[in-house]
Amino acid sequence: MIIADSPSAPGQKEVASATLRGWFIWTAAALFYLYEFFVRVAPSTMEPELQSTFELSAASLGAAIGVYYLIYAPCQIVAGSLLDRFGARNVLVPAALVCTLGCFIEILGHSPFWLSAARFCQGLGSAFAFVGTMYLAAEWFPRSMLARLSGLTTSLGMAGAIMGNSGIARAVETLGWHRALVVAGFVGIAVTAVIFFVVPRDTRQRKARAEEASLPRGPGLLQSLKIVYSNPQSWLAGIAGTALYMPLSILGALWGVEYLISVSGGDKVTGAGAVSMLYVGWLIGGPIAGWFSDRTGQRRNLLLGAGVATLLMTLVVVFVPHVSVPGAYILMLLLGFASTSQVVCFVTAIEHNPPAVAGTAIAATNMMIMVFGGFGEWAFGFILDYFTPGIGHPAAGYPESSYRKAILLLPIVSACGVAAAYFLTEARRKKLIPPGPEPVV
Repeated sequence: MIIADSPSAPGQKEVASATLRGWFIWTAAALFYLYEFFVRVAPSTMEPELQSTFELSAASLGAAIGVYYLIYAPCQIVAGSLLDRFGARNVLVPAALVCTLGCFIEILGHSPFWLSAARFCQGLGSAFAFVGTMYLAAEWFPRSMLARLSGLTTSLGMAGAIMGNSGIARAVETLGWHRALVVAGFVGIAVTAVIFFVVPRDTRQRKARAEEASLPRGPGLLQSLKIVYSNPQSWLAGIAGTALYMPLSILGALWGVEYLISVSGGDKVTGAGAVSMLYVGWLIGGPIAGWFSDRTGQRRNLLLGAGVATLLMTLVVVFVPHVSVPGAYILMLLLGFASTSQVVCFVTAIEHNPPAVAGTAIAATNMMIMVFGGFGEWAFGFILDYFTPGIGHPAAGYPESSYRKAILLLPIVSACGVAAAYFLTEARRKKLIPPGPEPVV
């Protein structure tokens, strides 16, 4: 994510330099972001176990897992205002607890209700992790460091995704998926405790609310959403970003491990390791894409180039008849690196909308990406079911031919993203980008 330097909020003095206390506070919140990304992608390494336990078809599993995104996405709109109203600790502590609760709920029952309820809690709590981390970064660090801290926070999220794939895969094989989730739940409790004891109760922004209350207000939430969503360029930026995020949503968060096992002949651990390379590609490429975009001033061309590169990589994924395990690692790394420029779609949305709705533009774009991402997980599972008639019990697995048909969804979506990026216009540069709620990827 790219965060432009901006003037300090009214009533709030600019932080002169980073302090050791500031680093501790930021780290406590950043650990929550790492943890929520770990929880977000963990189902990708236990897909057969979840299908068998909850007696779900592929489409039903995709829909249940996708509940995460359906609550995560709209919460982006209100996260910033809740943090301003109640303070970081008072929001992040219950959010981390709710996210952790999802891990325990997931092992309580055997009906789809329990899985959906677990993903609801995980999505609801996770929605505040990145926003809260950057909220504290803005409180305790100078503005000149915010872009670097945003990149570092994103990298921690990718590290959490890598652990959620490879780490959980090994834990599932060693302990079983129930015990693996119990361990994950206790890790969440530890993260919650760190936030409670390290993050202070009050912040500078909360103390400045009385002074800010006397200042003129911008458009309300509904009016801001109307402004953003009535702008065709907002939709084009969101569609382009969705297409670049879709490989992470479909392959990284749910279906990638079993797909790669099917086409490469590897086991769960090697499949999870290959999927983790998607996140390595983002971890490496994200800061590079952000730096290059700021350095050259290019948004539209970078999104178009990334869309074309992602389309080509998804076509390789579709049409290569058989992939070795090392080849799968390389393929996933290149696909992640190609799609990592997705981070630029948020600043594109800002620059195509009035400054007064900059925060809403980011949140609305992110909500669009997350809703479509959840839909993509369901659609992949639906295609698997459709082309595998009479498979019987879901634990029997799906044939490679069905995965080959379902994976066609990726280049189709990528082609839509290329078209959206092509019709984007390059916005006139603004000297300042007002602060607002930050996107979560």
